[in-house]
Amino acid sequence: MAKSYDVTTAGVNPVEDRAHRMRMYFLAMALRVVCVVSLFWVHGWWVLLVGAGAIFLPWFAVMVGNAVAHGGEQTPDAPEPLQLGSAEPEERTQADAASEVIVIDVEPARRGAGGASGASGSASGGDGGTGGDGAAAAGSADPAGPRPEPGAAS
Repeated sequence: MAKSYDVTTAGVNPVEDRAHRMRMYFLAMALRVVCVVSLFWVHGWWVLLVGAGAIFLPWFAVMVGNAVAHGGEQTPDAPEPLQLGSAEPEERTQADAASEVIVIDVEPARRGAGGASGASGSASGGDGGTGGDGAAAAGSADPAGPRPEPGAAS
């Protein structure tokens, strides 16, 4: 059987609540009438018991008859949320692709165009002829893309 959830704090139906209270009041008052009538033929300490019933049952009947059922004592149960996902992977638009920056870190000796730069780069300390230590050039990525070295053929 499926699990049911109480998703509202509303009480019971007012018509059903009133009918239940009327039945309880009727039963209590019927028991009181029995207690009053039985006072005529009971003897001994039983008279005290039925006399107490005849006196206190109207109070009990009124209290039960006026007790309205409220539904606000408990909080409603909340079902677990469902995770919805698409069956197909998302298609990337050109705007998404343009905003994504991809940095490829290449060895400084291979950065130059052709073999002439590579040879001079290895002779000048292996930094590709930039005159720096190579870490500054590798760590600073330009979002617009790599810039060609001066004098390199395009």
